[in-house]
Amino acid sequence: MNKIYTALGTMSGTSLDGIDFSIIETDGEDYLNIISSEYLEFSNNLKDRISNLKLKIKSTDECRAIIKSKEYKELSREITLLHYEGIQTIITHVHKIPIHVVGFHGITLWHKPEDKFTHQLGDPLLLKKKFNKHSHLKKSSLIFDFRKNDILNGGQGAPLTPLYHRAIMKHLKIVDPRLIVNIGGIINVTYLNRGNIFSTDIGPGNCLIDKWIKKNFNKNFDKDGKISLEGRVNKIIANNFLNRLSIFKKQKNVSYDTSDFDLSEFKKLSPKNGATTLSYISAKTILNYAKNLDVKIIILCGGGRHNQAILNILKDDKFKIISIDELDFGIGRQGDFIESQAFAYLAIRSYLNLPISFPETTGVREPCNGGTIVKNF
Repeated sequence: MNKIYTALGTMSGTSLDGIDFSIIETDGEDYLNIISSEYLEFSNNLKDRISNLKLKIKSTDECRAIIKSKEYKELSREITLLHYEGIQTIITHVHKIPIHVVGFHGITLWHKPEDKFTHQLGDPLLLKKKFNKHSHLKKSSLIFDFRKNDILNGGQGAPLTPLYHRAIMKHLKIVDPRLIVNIGGIINVTYLNRGNIFSTDIGPGNCLIDKWIKKNFNKNFDKDGKISLEGRVNKIIANNFLNRLSIFKKQKNVSYDTSDFDLSEFKKLSPKNGATTLSYISAKTILNYAKNLDVKIIILCGGGRHNQAILNILKDDKFKIISIDELDFGIGRQGDFIESQAFAYLAIRSYLNLPISFPETTGVREPCNGGTIVKNF
């Protein structure tokens, strides 16, 4: 058996609700043991400040300028210290186990593969300095900047979770073909069939729904899809939107940023009808993609798996829909922590100089290593 490492992964997604933390044991290949997961919620003030900073960025050049601003530096420091707070909390559960590697993803501020540019909010050097003062973390390696190398080598820089999706399926002894769908701010999919793997982003998941709910109901999200269940779908607007999305083509990888989608064409809809129409779009995006595949089972991950309006449309089709929460991980439900576990797994692969992306997962020219190791200082 290969050497087993203990890794801690962090992830804060495009919903900007907080930070997920996970600790796993893995060899970076087939062995996987999930130990613990935790969540740290952002305050409404912090959510608004991150959102407002993102709204100021309309181009890669603007992002480069924002990174130099006092506002950015103060926010980056605050986000980093919150990560450290959460890391301190979760390691109290495993105080007898050394953490070999920490995968620090940060918060994606701007992602534009066509410009060969991606930037995540957070300061890995500051975080490593905090580690150096902590008896349990000072020997831990810190890995960050997971997406940059992929983009510089012709990839989309996303999605990066497919290798971990494959590891989960092996761990749970689930036989493919399977389509694993992560409904986060953006929907990304991993298609596993007879040992082959393919992944791509396919469209908006929660990002437009969340913006609509915030704008029209002053809530951060549509809890369980309750608001979306009360409206009616405007199929003309929905179908026009869906027709513009990239459809499945073999070896075609797409990566979206939340800034790629806006609410302008929905503004004439009533608040409830807008929510329903956006949930319909998210569900139909998944179904339109899946119908091109040899697959009968769809496994749902991400926050959107709780949206009953999305689920009702998905379940009214030919596919068997399974929530990741229905699978037996041995330590309770893990559906909210798949991505933080993934970045723990990818941190180990980066530490071992193993590729974290492939032509089939991001469109990169050849298998690509990723993740930069912060050197001890």
